[in-house]
Amino acid sequence: MGDSTTRGRSAVAWGCGAASAVAYGLTPTFAAIGYAGGVSPAVLVCLRSLVGAALLLLLAWSTGRLTGVTWKSAVGLCWVCGPLFGIQLLCFFAAVRVTGAQIAVVIVHIYPLFVMALVWVLTRNRIHRGQLVLALAMSGGITLVAGAGGSTVALNGAVLALLSAAGYALYLVVGERWVHQVSPVAAGGLASLGAGIATGTIAVVDGQSWTFAPSGWGSILFQGLLLMPIGIGCSFIAVRALGSASVSLLGLLEPVVGVLAAQILLGEQLSPVQWAGMAVVLIASAALPWMREKRPRHVDRPPALHDAESR
Repeated sequence: MGDSTTRGRSAVAWGCGAASAVAYGLTPTFAAIGYAGGVSPAVLVCLRSLVGAALLLLLAWSTGRLTGVTWKSAVGLCWVCGPLFGIQLLCFFAAVRVTGAQIAVVIVHIYPLFVMALVWVLTRNRIHRGQLVLALAMSGGITLVAGAGGSTVALNGAVLALLSAAGYALYLVVGERWVHQVSPVAAGGLASLGAGIATGTIAVVDGQSWTFAPSGWGSILFQGLLLMPIGIGCSFIAVRALGSASVSLLGLLEPVVGVLAAQILLGEQLSPVQWAGMAVVLIASAALPWMREKRPRHVDRPPALHDAESR
């Protein structure tokens, strides 16, 4: 009976991890649909984040998860992590707009390398030789994905996606100190609120339009009410039951789903060379968690933040 229950919980955890990866993988495609409806990147990030924040904070309040939030952690999550998350997400959505959903979603998944580099700067622990080899392999794969398009537009989009990956890594490392002090749902809501305020300010200062077609609102509401809650909630369930290494492997579904969704819904196509580059990035990403498992525990990717409040 005990073994059956354990297997059942494990199956649920794996299913939740897969659902989270699918939700995050669909996000760039629905961002592109929002752009087609006339929504600018900053306005899209702002409204999407505010809708998701309202839902998450309402859930946290109704379940009593806001009672243990201190002012210090709330300020850190909302006014430090929030803007960091919002700006990196803005870079990602801008990359989707410039170069398409497929290239952006593949390139942004090298963010664990930036996490590794930041942790090395902070701790000065020796980096595993295998990690360096994987870093070179992933860099080569990104060059194939971004460069095979043969245009400066693709290159500009690749740079934006790299900035997003670097910003997300900084968000993870900086936010680790506060995320352990509050519940994951409350942390996600506060960070999303800060992201919405920061990107909304950028949109107002830049004079971006807040009027757009109904399809733009459909994209915003679909992301804020469905993709964000599934992505965040299911990832928390999975990481608690399976650990960060296993969930990191499930996260490799994200670029696969993103590429296929963009191909089916948007008609985007990758060249054979770009498919080869994507394969290199995914294989190297799959090997990275196993290399990291051999390192000291404190330099592993912050498990409580695994892709939470992500794309």
